[in-house]
Amino acid sequence: MTIERKQQANLRIITNRMDVSAEEISKMYQSRWQIELFFKHIKQHMTIKNYFSKSEEGVENQVILALIVYLLTLLIKLELDLKQTVFHVLRHLRALQYEPFELFKEIFEPD
Repeated sequence: MTIERKQQANLRIITNRMDVSAEEISKMYQSRWQIELFFKHIKQHMTIKNYFSKSEEGVENQVILALIVYLLTLLIKLELDLKQTVFHVLRHLRALQYEPFELFKEIFEPD
């Protein structure tokens, strides 16, 4: 099966799926690549060092919670127009999580 791509050489994919067209196989690979990029982003930007559950549902919940924390931190960064990276904002939030009165002073006051 040969799939022609824009501005690149032909790509040959060997498959045993004879029930689908070359275009459908191409779309499957593109979708899979997007999923791979999503998981790469999760591994690089969300700090899940240990899973607290061995069940599928527990791991799924932990990934969803990590995603929520990341997105809330991104919203803080965007709303306050901070120059720091999301990683640095999150690091400050974690370091000061037990000192709520110092939290905003430490992070958001200019140096």
